[in-house]
Amino acid sequence: MAQDQNFWEREQPVVQSAREATPEKFTSSEKDPYALFEQIGIKSVPKDLPKGYFKYRPEDFIVEEERPDGTVITVDGQEASREMEGGEGTVYFDLTKVGVSTIDAQNRITELTGHPEKDVGYAGIKDAVALTAQRVSLRGGILNEILMLQIPGTIIRQVYEGKGVVQVGGLKGNRFTLMIRTEHPLDPAQIEQRIEYIKAKGIMNYFGVQRFGTPRFLAHEFGRAMLLQGAEAGVKAYITMKSPFELPFFAERRAQATAVWGDWKKMQEILADLPYSFRHELDMLESLQQSGGHFLTALEKVQQQAGMWVRAYASYASNERLSEAEKNGETLPSPMPQLLNPDQKALEVYKTFLDREGLRNPMGALKKYPFIRVGRNPTFIPVVHPEVHAYKVIPEGLAITFSLSKGAYATTMLMYLFDTVTGYPVPEWLDPKFIDTKEVLGTGSLSEVREIFKEDLDRIMSRKNEDTDAESGE
Repeated sequence: MAQDQNFWEREQPVVQSAREATPEKFTSSEKDPYALFEQIGIKSVPKDLPKGYFKYRPEDFIVEEERPDGTVITVDGQEASREMEGGEGTVYFDLTKVGVSTIDAQNRITELTGHPEKDVGYAGIKDAVALTAQRVSLRGGILNEILMLQIPGTIIRQVYEGKGVVQVGGLKGNRFTLMIRTEHPLDPAQIEQRIEYIKAKGIMNYFGVQRFGTPRFLAHEFGRAMLLQGAEAGVKAYITMKSPFELPFFAERRAQATAVWGDWKKMQEILADLPYSFRHELDMLESLQQSGGHFLTALEKVQQQAGMWVRAYASYASNERLSEAEKNGETLPSPMPQLLNPDQKALEVYKTFLDREGLRNPMGALKKYPFIRVGRNPTFIPVVHPEVHAYKVIPEGLAITFSLSKGAYATTMLMYLFDTVTGYPVPEWLDPKFIDTKEVLGTGSLSEVREIFKEDLDRIMSRKNEDTDAESGE
């Protein structure tokens, strides 16, 4: 996290200078969200919905973890029940964060405490571009080392000792509180009709756009190349593939590097002054130089990202299968295996997809990458039924809070309510003012947490206004 911040700061003079000289390379035309959905395998969602913009501010997208007993870990620090209390060996705490991913927070905890990553337990990864709260455990920790932790963009509350650990997947789900901003006033009757439909029918549990890596939304293509063609194809796809969603300035620099493919040193020199936007490309190019062009070693250098790519490909397969089922009115098995599942039933569920892709044995293809783990038996629920707690149409758009079971995405819920966009370009009509959605909905207040995070929020919004693509998460 600290290194990424350093890279971003080093890159800014280059970006600012280029923006002043060629501003047209830092603007992006408004993209059709349905074209993006098609790109990631989502081909059967409602159309002719009102346009809405989400995630303008971190406070517009709040994620609060629901523990297995139904307790909600809130961003405003409301008292939550304590699990596994009364024993020893583990320190539990509630982590509220903004502008920081769960993995980044985990890395900082290990750096500051000296504990290995495996000692830090969490139920699920929460978004960086959001305001989130979740429970975390530190095996073998002591109270004081957690109480003394100071990590930018985080608040640590409810620190106590107990036994056990927070397990991956050990949650009931997540409660979302969202602000969707609209250009024109919404029709309350239309919103009510859509929400009642969702309550009655449920929604297909599509894997949302965040699963596919901003800004290019091509993570599944990198995973496809790895599984169908091998390590070299995976590396080449990641470094060279074009996307209509990448800003021209960065796309041109990528094209320059692509033109000298194979000259790893020259490629590194072309990208070197953009160490944040091309950080993973530079890591792989450094590895290729050191290893004499060993592509598997280059992927291992970015193994966390490589794991995300193959899982994104599995998500793409799921989206294709869900789209087919929704179109045909087909009932799918629940839970449904993900593509990268050792259970032979997965081959049956995805047979049409696998035949079309020319991939006979996904798990066999994955064995080429021993540093990637996908879980023992990954499954998901194909149809979910959101629990809508409250919503209110206001002049700026819609404030809504709802719960989803684990493994379901808020962006999928939004697909059934709005023709949504996020990121760049920010629409000219958008009113940037802060809206306290908790206060609007009568579920609390964001005033205290905003005061604590004032510097972090100011920095994020300043960076959003200055930096055209700070969300590179591929």
